[in-house]
Parts: sequence; structure tokens; C-alpha cells
Amino acid sequence: MSFTVEVEHRIKVVQGLASPVRARRGLPLVPAGEGVPVLVTVGIAFADDQLDERGRFVDTDAVEEELASACTELEERPWVEQFPSRPTFEVVARHLFGRLARRVPQVAFVQLRDEKFGTNTRYEREG
Repeated sequence: MSFTVEVEHRIKVVQGLASPVRARRGLPLVPAGEGVPVLVTVGIAFADDQLDERGRFVDTDAVEEELASACTELEERPWVEQFPSRPTFEVVARHLFGRLARRVPQVAFVQLRDEKFGTNTRYEREG
């Protein structure tokens, strides 16, 4: 058996990309300064035998602190100014995964939920 603990953090970001799909459909574009509400979720996976004497593996407060720190940078300025390539949700999820995996044990996934449009993008550990 195994566990997955999920920790969430809400942010508001400016991606800074035009949406060709929305433009083709005649839908309004997201105003550049408005920002998009995003729910960021990190999952930590572990096995029964990894529980400590108190019956836990991960300190969720510490994970929330790491997640909040990583997300602060994403909120500070438009993503197009922060990433050298096109900052899609896929690119940002992979970036967050890499950053958190160095600081949080056994990160299984990072998910970004665009709460304005109801889409989820998940980057998962392989294997």
C-alpha cells in the first residue's frame, strides 16, 4: 500500500501569452494585467513502511512553506519575463516540479489548475 499527500496553494499569475484558440473562436482575450487564478497542488508519495513513530512521513507545513516560496516568484511578474521559452502551463509545472523535488522528499507530481478556464496541467515523476 502507499499514500499520496497533497498540499495546495492559490496564486494569481499573468502568463503574458496570447491565446490563438480563444482568438479563433472569437472569445475575449484575458487582459494582460488581470491575472489568472491558479491552484497549485504538489503530491508527495510514500509507502506504509516510511511512516515514522508518530504515524507520518511528511510535514505538510514545511511543504506549504516551500510551495509558497516557489509560487511567490511566479506571481511577481508575467511569466513571459521569467522563462526563456514560451511559458505554457506545461513548462511552468515542469519547472515547479524540478524546484520542489530538490527541497521536498518524494514529490510525485505538481499540478496547475487554471481556475478561470477549469483546466488542469500535471507534471508527474516518471516510473
